[in-house]
Amino acid sequence: MKILYQHLFHLAVLLLILPAACSKTDDKIVFPAQDWEHRSPESQGMDAVKLQSALKYLEPNSLHNGNKELLIVRNGYVIFAGPNVDSVHNIWSCSKTFTSTVLGLLLDDHVVTLDDCAADYEPLLKEKYSTVTFRHFATMTSGYSAVGDSRWESVNYADWSWTVYEPDDPYFAPGTAFAYWDEAQMMFGRVLTQVLKRPMHDYLKEKITDTIGMGDWEWYPEKDLKGIPINNGCTNVHVNAKQLARWGWLFLNKGNWKGRKLISKKWVEMAASVQVPTTIPVADTDRKDIVGPGCYGFNWWINGIKADGRYKLPGAPPGCYFASGFNNNKCVVIPDWNVVIVRMGEDGHPRNPDLVYGTFLRMIGEAIIK
Repeated sequence: MKILYQHLFHLAVLLLILPAACSKTDDKIVFPAQDWEHRSPESQGMDAVKLQSALKYLEPNSLHNGNKELLIVRNGYVIFAGPNVDSVHNIWSCSKTFTSTVLGLLLDDHVVTLDDCAADYEPLLKEKYSTVTFRHFATMTSGYSAVGDSRWESVNYADWSWTVYEPDDPYFAPGTAFAYWDEAQMMFGRVLTQVLKRPMHDYLKEKITDTIGMGDWEWYPEKDLKGIPINNGCTNVHVNAKQLARWGWLFLNKGNWKGRKLISKKWVEMAASVQVPTTIPVADTDRKDIVGPGCYGFNWWINGIKADGRYKLPGAPPGCYFASGFNNNKCVVIPDWNVVIVRMGEDGHPRNPDLVYGTFLRMIGEAIIK
């Protein structure tokens, strides 16, 4: 009987301790209110001198926007903000993560599956792309090609955009190669619009962005679908650095925002892990310099190991992942450090962005004290 009482006493103590322990853990997860709260680097376990060294490295390795639209968040607090973090403009291919998130939400609601054929929703794909799946589109392995020239710099944008929804013969059989191809991503956006029967922008505002406090933001469309604007699945999301940091903070917290599950942890973990194995070759297109095998998830770039044995971002934590767009727009999520870094601009890429950001993140890591 004495032993029984001892067990009951210990159980009672545990029941008292556990809620307090859980509460303490939850208190460490800080989310921004109407605006981000600023704290000193030291208060968030960062060496301010070493942080400045990292910033001084990044600035000259960028073009004229430098660190003006750079925002660094640790533990839910801004520890560095450039003077122009309220500047709103296109984040270019960072927009692709918005497109794949629409897919993730549809998966969560059991509307589609990753391996559903897109042609079941988009009649334009039935003849030449009957076996292309949502998974293929989200991993740039669809092989989709449209008629006419395909690259931004090779043809007038307004002319090019009119042919993107006219399927041509595939570049390769679905799933057999990787090609970072804008028109495939735009068709992906059209397919998702067919599923939703409403604009992707409105769907994301309702499901996610209003709740996380992004406020007003734009996602400019390409044409329409029986009167429904088709938000460009490839680009054209317009936000500022503070808004994009909220997007990154949602993903760092595995789809949770102040205790609400806005998108499933399962989807975030899949999207932020390698989905294109190194055994898949890079297709012989005019963008074969963009290598996704070993380091591409569902429209997120992963710091994975490429076929040459090197990390995508040498020196950065293996667990980090990022959205990347033209003009050196980045949203980097680093779960190991509880850090989100947004760099925005309208100035162009550094000469070797993977090396630059790998080195920059290594220096950020060296600045972390605890």
